Amino acid sequence: MTSTMRLIWQLVTIVGIAAAAGGVWYGAPLMRGDGGPQAAAPDRTAKPVNVIAAAVVTGPISTMVDAVGTLRANEAVTINSKQTGNIKTIRFDDGQIVERGAVLVELDDAEARAQLAVAEADRRNAQQLLERSRALLTRQAVAEARVDELTAARDRADAAARAARARLQDLVVTAPFAGQTGLRRVSPGALVSNGTAITTLDDIRTVKLDFRVPEAALGSLRQGLGVSAKSPAYPTETFTGIVSAIDTRVDPVTRAVEVVAVLPNADLRLKPGMFMNVGLTLSTKGDAVLIAEEALVPLGERQFVFVVADGRAQRRAITIGLRQAGMVQVRDGVKPGEIVVVRGTQRVRDGLPVKAETSPPPTVPATAAGS
Repeated sequence: MTSTMRLIWQLVTIVGIAAAAGGVWYGAPLMRGDGGPQAAAPDRTAKPVNVIAAAVVTGPISTMVDAVGTLRANEAVTINSKQTGNIKTIRFDDGQIVERGAVLVELDDAEARAQLAVAEADRRNAQQLLERSRALLTRQAVAEARVDELTAARDRADAAARAARARLQDLVVTAPFAGQTGLRRVSPGALVSNGTAITTLDDIRTVKLDFRVPEAALGSLRQGLGVSAKSPAYPTETFTGIVSAIDTRVDPVTRAVEVVAVLPNADLRLKPGMFMNVGLTLSTKGDAVLIAEEALVPLGERQFVFVVADGRAQRRAITIGLRQAGMVQVRDGVKPGEIVVVRGTQRVRDGLPVKAETSPPPTVPATAAGS
């Protein structure tokens, strides 16, 4: 190779390296002040990108605590007999709604009635003897000590009669409160004694929901807060209630406090022992700036949205807050009424023209009753 050809080859090599280096530098994205890549100058001839957009709205959003809980009856008792005896009559059916004082079971009372008759006779006899002795005392025909003795005898007879009457009444088993009976555990003629379970009685027109919340929520926890609950038995329904009681102690092992909520149950569908997923509303901000969660464009630890303005997408950094039911609170970066891209963000770049189809404003999530 001649010296002239060698010189030409070196010049070509140098020019090629310089061109390659210039291409790499030209293709590298510039960095924006917000930490994201800076797009090149927008191409005014680019075809608009079809996107779905929605307006930024204001509305309530709540701070929620999720928990699991168990239902129990507002009042619950196992019905049994105070006295030993044979069942004479059963006056309730399985699952029957009864009022307070309704007769549930009657035991054989023949012996108890006879004992009451003897006690009443003894009481009347003691009263007659006392009255005679008091008449004689006015004529000094009987000692005062005898009158005192007969007075004590009359009092004992009164007490014996009251005891016999109480035993007779205990042979009739009544409902201590209004509620729904459980399954019948005895049959007519069965011998029952104190402690024998006859049935159960539950007041479930209102039910109590027991659940635990973390110790960190104590600052916002109070009676009257709204509670929403869902059961696997009714997956499409939400039951609402309010917090009625808060335990005075925090469990030192779980660092949680037990909470009781009351839920109306007029249709009696909720049963004691059922498992419930609980949402506790701790606080509600009524005028939060909200966007649909799918509008977010995360980049590292930061969040961005594309705002549609003058037919073009403007990427904007935002600060987010609470999330609830597909909605996100925006604390800074956008204003109510602005339009943000909610679908098609992966095809959009800062400054590119867009053709936005506006969807209805995002639905503001409802809060639980009592919040």
